[in-house]
Amino acid sequence: MTKQDHTATLTTRLALAAGAVATVLTLATACGGTSTSSAGDTTPSASGSAVLPVTSNPIKNTSTTKALTIDSVLVENNVDASGTAVDDHLEIAVTNSGSAELAAFEVYYTITDPKTSEAESYYTKLPGSFTVAPGASRVIHFDNTGAADHFPANQYSLYYTDANALDVSVEVSAADSAPQTLTVAKDAGGAEEAD
Repeated sequence: MTKQDHTATLTTRLALAAGAVATVLTLATACGGTSTSSAGDTTPSASGSAVLPVTSNPIKNTSTTKALTIDSVLVENNVDASGTAVDDHLEIAVTNSGSAELAAFEVYYTITDPKTSEAESYYTKLPGSFTVAPGASRVIHFDNTGAADHFPANQYSLYYTDANALDVSVEVSAADSAPQTLTVAKDAGGAEEAD
């Protein structure tokens, strides 16, 4: 083998090794990792960009007006508008009890495994078209269906991959209204599909 052939072979092997490392890093990032994982304040778009954990809560709303309420948070036994069972997912029902339209919604949620103390947090800034009129209610869904009011979720998060019981803490914020929080428990067993 000539020196030139040896150099070409070495270059090819290095390129393949670099590609393998990049693939491993991409997969590790997509899986969410542990609570020390960081991707900054990643805001997924409805177009399906990556949903990665965040290291801190970016919601900075200091309003004390009580117009926004969280009516319920579901993490299992979900049903659609007709009452038909659908795949388990994070579902947040909100109501506007104020006299002005609520807009500029942000959602920050943390999934915690009390058994292992592992936790992941996610943040989503909802599109400007997501508003709630005075006296009206609306439901925010985190899954990957792409339907109206359904926003992307990390399919590799603890919610989908951890078979232990989980705690899910949710904070919802809208402009000119005090943020609201609620924590619910998810039974052991991982995400379930509709019957």
